[in-house]
Amino acid sequence: MKLTISMACYDDYDGVFFTTQSLRMHHKLPADTEFLVLDNSPKGDHLEATKHFLTAVPNSRWIHVEDRHSSFVKYDAFKHATGDVVLGLDCHVLLETGFIDHLLEWWQANQGSKNQLTGPLVYNCLKSRSTHMNPVWRGQDFGTWGTDEAGVKGTEPFEIPMQGMGCFSFWREHFPANLPDFQGFGAEEWFFAEKVRKQGGQVLCHPAMGWMHRFCWPKRSYPSCNDARVMNYYRGWLHLYKSLDHPMVQQMTQHWLTVMPQSKLDELIQKAILPA
Repeated sequence: MKLTISMACYDDYDGVFFTTQSLRMHHKLPADTEFLVLDNSPKGDHLEATKHFLTAVPNSRWIHVEDRHSSFVKYDAFKHATGDVVLGLDCHVLLETGFIDHLLEWWQANQGSKNQLTGPLVYNCLKSRSTHMNPVWRGQDFGTWGTDEAGVKGTEPFEIPMQGMGCFSFWREHFPANLPDFQGFGAEEWFFAEKVRKQGGQVLCHPAMGWMHRFCWPKRSYPSCNDARVMNYYRGWLHLYKSLDHPMVQQMTQHWLTVMPQSKLDELIQKAILPA
């Protein structure tokens, strides 16, 4: 069983460097572990440094993704990976001691599974952790952080509604492909969780697979547009539920109407449903 570790980046050499080197120095990686870095920056200051760094990392590939600029570029890994299992990470995620051991142990025992395996998000204090996201609207996102207190104290993976997609793993052949034309940032978590369930799998949180995500930094380099986020939700949920009249989509529409005028929302829905 071969492991691929993939990261997408956008002008984040530091993130790629520290995540990659932490994995290599602090975890027992199989010798044939493959590293993929999907560089989404058009001509950024970090591009050449990132590319050059990977020349020192065995079994690594730098792939320049130029056809679009989106957080969904991370899922291009499944077009390029050669591993049986793909561990996808944001390029500024650090993994708890033992994470890789538990990841490989679970996938070795569940080869060919249609599940998505992840773990709890660990906060900066190193004590608090969120095992999942609750399916609730808040602000610009569908999902609020939550903790299964019994599950996080256990030793076995347990089912969750969804989790942040800064850390995820799939058996490569069962990654839920056939994705809509997502742009920009946002709307990943529930979409992929539902895709997993629709193909007969579960979204599982392994309590021993903690991961830390850098949420704050002095200057955000990645462009973010709320219009693209709204359109992503409609593209994704219409892909899942097929109709604007579906209760989940209607609930979403009512939420967005608390954020923007009907005319603006109608415009974005039309853009979302038209061919790219």
